[in-house]
Amino acid sequence: MSELQTYLSMGSCKAVRWLDKNHVLFVQTGTGGKTIVRADSCTGESKALYSTQEQIWRLYSKDGVIVYSSDVGGTENEQLYILGQDGPRDVTGDPATRFFLGGLMPDGKTLVFSCNARDKQTFDIEALDTESGEKRMILQNTDNYNTPAALSPNGKYLLYNKLLGASNNALWMVDTETGKPCRRPDTTTVSAATHPVFTPDSSAFYFITDENSDFFRVARCDVATGKYEDVLTFPWDVEEIALSPCGRYLAALVNEDGYSSLYVYDLQDKAFCNLPQPPKGVFGSVSWAPEGLRLAFTVTSGKRPQDVWVLDMQKDALRRLSCSMSEGLTADDLTEATKHSFQSFDGLEVPYFLYVPHGKEAKNLPVMVSIHGGPEGQSRPGLTGKELLQYYVSQGIAVVEPNVRGSTGYGKRYSHLDDVEKRLDSVKDIEALVKHLVETGVADKDRIGVMGASYGGFMTLSCAARYPELWCCAVCTVGMFNLVTFLENTAPYRRPHRESEYGTLAHDRETLFNVSPVAAVDGIRGPLMIIHGQNDPRVPVSEAHQTMEYLQSRGVDAQMLVYPDEGHGLSKLKNKLDCYPKVLAFVKKHMGLE
Repeated sequence: MSELQTYLSMGSCKAVRWLDKNHVLFVQTGTGGKTIVRADSCTGESKALYSTQEQIWRLYSKDGVIVYSSDVGGTENEQLYILGQDGPRDVTGDPATRFFLGGLMPDGKTLVFSCNARDKQTFDIEALDTESGEKRMILQNTDNYNTPAALSPNGKYLLYNKLLGASNNALWMVDTETGKPCRRPDTTTVSAATHPVFTPDSSAFYFITDENSDFFRVARCDVATGKYEDVLTFPWDVEEIALSPCGRYLAALVNEDGYSSLYVYDLQDKAFCNLPQPPKGVFGSVSWAPEGLRLAFTVTSGKRPQDVWVLDMQKDALRRLSCSMSEGLTADDLTEATKHSFQSFDGLEVPYFLYVPHGKEAKNLPVMVSIHGGPEGQSRPGLTGKELLQYYVSQGIAVVEPNVRGSTGYGKRYSHLDDVEKRLDSVKDIEALVKHLVETGVADKDRIGVMGASYGGFMTLSCAARYPELWCCAVCTVGMFNLVTFLENTAPYRRPHRESEYGTLAHDRETLFNVSPVAAVDGIRGPLMIIHGQNDPRVPVSEAHQTMEYLQSRGVDAQMLVYPDEGHGLSKLKNKLDCYPKVLAFVKKHMGLE
């Protein structure tokens, strides 16, 4: 196995769910693809239940029934499967349609979901009897993007989000018997209400909201009246919550400057519990055991792959259930990030994470600036999805991950600083970052590269077009070249969702073009590498072809790699092993590291 393959073979775990009082389910990514794993929370013994090379999007279990969703070839048209002893059974069987799983009714056989089978631009909410195959329409929608968020324990109510951007995703509720929808909480304010969890008696739910505040907090909403009250507030964003089956303990993950903190709040005593603390890093997929005060979740950091941990409150103990470190690597081969910040062109303080190669000082280094996607996203100090970046660091290349204006995690105001006509202000942040890295002596000004995927790819092309003198090379993965053609060609149900952030084709077409890389394409000098998946439903591959056509006609040093069985990025190990050596050779050549 090559050294690069060793890094790329690191696994990760996600979608943690309890199967029963002793067993935890999760999806583990590794050299064998994506595997649904069952682990004994007491002994740590695990068993692989099912593996696939395709993406597993969601994993769900209720009363011993296991349901998951998966697509084929990166299309993101999730199909729903019930996993039994004889393997998976496809219960939807419509690969042209996307199904969002909502939950399983108390009868143990009826699935609730939203799908765009009737109209590709919108998602209806339906119920499916998985034994007879009979479908029932619960709610026929006329607006566009919505995803189920929580099914009440009694099966009567389904909460779902209307997706209009990370900071204004309204929460609605439909009566699964009458099909009558209403907004919950009962408000007309443009704000977010997400991650709901029902109380055991289905009379209320806890949720996360940023209504009338800069940060996300926890509130409680009454199902019947729609009125809500605040429960927990922090000077940072609450990003995920889970309610214990007894209804007494509320777990909350808080994003504190990129790192996670786990809090458990006793709703009866109105006090935080004193708990053993997990390793410092980024946490996710928090889930309570059906019996006993045990909490499962994932933990990752620069030196830790994303693994499953269990916190036993009664025993005051922590246990790691999975091990995703690649054979041949140890934590000493990996690098933790350090936090820093710089002042941008207008005085805004912009945070970033810096990974410095082992044995090196942060002085005169070759540097790769890696820009996150989103645009409402955030670079955080975890390892998942950053195996290639860790390999860069092992090769002597420092990596910088900025959270430019428009990033989440630093308040609602910060996340809206790049909206519509202000789009290029975030690109100016990158110019200021490079100036800061050079002036502080961290970076060799002649050996600075830029890379990013999705919106990070848009930023990469924007940086290459508007500040070409800063870069020795650029790598764009599934990035947008022209926001007009991107919005015209993205999946129909995604367009209004994206227009809420970028601006609309109807009213902002000129602005959309002017802030796009295409408007400054003559500035791109190369060298540039473009990577894309043929089946990408978010950023169509036509964006990559359009970029190459413009650049080739201008004689720019650019090359493109397109993978026929991938979608929005590379998920298959075989494709990563084909692509990334070429990327590394390209970067090393232009950084003078060959």
